[in-house]
Amino acid sequence: NCQLLTELKEEGLIQEIGLTNFDLKRLKEFKAAGVPVVSNQVQLSAIDQRPVQSGMANWCANNGVSLIAFGTVGSGILSERYLGQPAPTQEQKDTASMRMYSATASRFGDWKLVQELLKTMDAIASDVRSSGRCADVNLSNVAQRYVLDTKAVASVLIGVRNQDHIAENIRTHLFELTAAERDAIDAVVAKRKGPKGDVWDIERGVI
Repeated sequence: NCQLLTELKEEGLIQEIGLTNFDLKRLKEFKAAGVPVVSNQVQLSAIDQRPVQSGMANWCANNGVSLIAFGTVGSGILSERYLGQPAPTQEQKDTASMRMYSATASRFGDWKLVQELLKTMDAIASDVRSSGRCADVNLSNVAQRYVLDTKAVASVLIGVRNQDHIAENIRTHLFELTAAERDAIDAVVAKRKGPKGDVWDIERGVI
């Protein structure tokens, strides 16, 4: 109940109201009902641009709602692990996360297009290192930075399993992409076939 959430906040029982995987239509409905929504957690990456193509990112930027992005490296698909390698095999799709993001990559385009994206990001990472902007930046850092630079994105959610992952993810915040570097990634992303629709439309069975 929209009104109940607002009342709970007014009573001080909750501090802020955030949503997860709401599409733009329902996000607008919540705001129109007077619910002071501050964030929407969404799947967003170079291979899943639904929050951008739906107009959500622009709307959020104009209406005081932050996007919190998850899936920014697609369970490791956007990393050196798959650069120059075949698509994940059925044996490698051994977790729900890997199966989900493998499906996302398939909707993005064929594996040749995914490889073009990886090569572009890897070349940018090399330029970032050689220019002295960040000595140890890698392909995944570039993938994360690309999402962080997207309109309305306030933060990204990253899975961390050990101390090395912490150090690696910190590097994402130690450099900026140039306009030319973003344009290079955008040029590949523009070739995508999908995923189509708005946030979570496919998962809900809407399309």
